[in-house]
Amino acid sequence: MKIDSISIKSTVFLAPMAGYTNSPFRQICKEKGAGFVFTEFVSSEGIIRESQKTFEYLQFIESERPIGIQLFGHNPESMAEAARIIEDRYKPDVIDLNFGCSVRKVVKKNAGAALLKDIGLLESVAQSVVKAVKTPVTAKIRSGWNHHQSIVAIEVAQILENAGVKALTIHPRTASDGYRNTADWNMIAEIKNMLSIPVIGNGDIKVPEDALRMKESTGCDAVMIGRAAIGNPWIFEQVNHLFEGNTNYHEPDLSVKLDMCIQHITREKQYADDDHVNRIMKKYYRHYIHGFPNASEIRNHLVNSKSLDDTVSALQEIRNHILNYPTQIIHVKDIFKKITSFRGKSFS
Repeated sequence: MKIDSISIKSTVFLAPMAGYTNSPFRQICKEKGAGFVFTEFVSSEGIIRESQKTFEYLQFIESERPIGIQLFGHNPESMAEAARIIEDRYKPDVIDLNFGCSVRKVVKKNAGAALLKDIGLLESVAQSVVKAVKTPVTAKIRSGWNHHQSIVAIEVAQILENAGVKALTIHPRTASDGYRNTADWNMIAEIKNMLSIPVIGNGDIKVPEDALRMKESTGCDAVMIGRAAIGNPWIFEQVNHLFEGNTNYHEPDLSVKLDMCIQHITREKQYADDDHVNRIMKKYYRHYIHGFPNASEIRNHLVNSKSLDDTVSALQEIRNHILNYPTQIIHVKDIFKKITSFRGKSFS
């Protein structure tokens, strides 16, 4: 598959997700088979103001390529200027326009999916950014704003291709749906049949088989996985395995999941201090330990940890218990009692 002149080996992409797709997580997903990754979305105004916090979201290493930086905003001139800054400073493989985010803080600025209510402005934004940079421009959309207004994805898709966008991701839910209701994969197929640029399908990929069904039923050029990859980066190699014609794939055992969680912590520590990493990782734990016996109890102990060292020690103890006593129940309270500096709940 190619986006403009960019060759992409795997047609399984990692979706941009605010609060999740930072560099450490992207690195892990790439190593597990993601063919393309995206940064968390950034504001055009934050780029122009040279907000240090905004710039922190844009850091990546060469092994993450091909990578896209996702940009949101509503002012064509500001979006174009921000795109030029991004191209000059970071040189991503693509600049992705966010026309699909339904988060309140974005849409109240008339950005993200809110632009699906003003197609003329959306078109101006796309045209301005495409003209401003040499980097290929892509876009991500939803099917429309809500079901009471018209579903506009078909019209918008054609407008974006005409504006010079080089690939389009479609999440076929409305902005008001959020993640409720079922994604309408028929819309992905309709857009794929209409456009000549690559179309990436997104929405309701929960297990590897869903990705295969989406690709086969819609003809999309690639699939994009979001929430199902959190704490489960193996989904990329599993989907790749199915795409290659294999009928089954390997499931990581519990000790491997804990090893990956510890590795994730180690990578996060390269970018932030222990206190910050401890806060970052709390939202990942329930995903990494999904399917564990006593998962809820383990999670409660992990999220109440005040020390990253304590957390890592506890994860290592649980891992060793699984390896040495695979048939025995994990007595979480006893394991955490061994971590003398742990300062969460009382375990007496």
